[in-house]
Amino acid sequence: MSKLSDSQLLEKLHRTWVQSLINDYWNDYAAIIVDAQLVFDTGWSDYANDFCTLGLLVYLPLHLYSIVIRDENIQEVLKYHFAIIAQGHIWYDMSDFPIHYRVKLLDVEENWHKTIKFLIAKSKDLNQGLVTEKAFARKGKEPIVYNEIKFASQSEIRIAQELELKGVLFFPLPLAVRYETGNIYEDHREVDFLVCLDGTFGILEISFHEGRYEKDKEKDAWFKKSGILCIEHYPAEKCYNQPKYVVEEFLSFLSKHKR
Repeated sequence: MSKLSDSQLLEKLHRTWVQSLINDYWNDYAAIIVDAQLVFDTGWSDYANDFCTLGLLVYLPLHLYSIVIRDENIQEVLKYHFAIIAQGHIWYDMSDFPIHYRVKLLDVEENWHKTIKFLIAKSKDLNQGLVTEKAFARKGKEPIVYNEIKFASQSEIRIAQELELKGVLFFPLPLAVRYETGNIYEDHREVDFLVCLDGTFGILEISFHEGRYEKDKEKDAWFKKSGILCIEHYPAEKCYNQPKYVVEEFLSFLSKHKR
């Protein structure tokens, strides 16, 4: 067995864990773990009658922690691959080895209170989710907030989480303006996601209602007029249940439009 207090062991386990995920094509999950900080959870064991390693603490940035802690499938995949590469290095039988996820706390910068108050005040004036917010207000509801961003549904949040994992630039519920008619409802449009891949923009829409073909086509044409040609619509149920598939397919389509 390796010396458990040796920080080099943790570093080697970390590196091998990431590689194991990549080898099995879990690149998105490898992208999560590469930004983690690993610490052995040690304490007294009645079974061993000694202090020993009781588990692994995985510290993640807040946005990645939120993704992992909500998805049992991610946790299972991560645990499976860690158990394989750590077998014999920590415990002889890693099948029940506990892995606990924690938030990696932020560093405290000077005058952070003032900075945060400014950001909070500024966020009240943002156009992000403006149309959705107004539509919800008419029904006496409020948008869902995830990572300080407004969303209209849990399906949108699942897509946002997958886009975060991909590391691509995206704009959730952005307000687009092209002043043509003077009528705010015709000159302002909001899409679910505006995505930028290597300098090329595309729109990913989540559909909740059937029979909106004419309205959707008119909206698509409004954006295509300004050169955004990749516009794809996906059912809300599919976005919720298969967000990884939806995002990967959309990015595949968008890549074909690269200039």
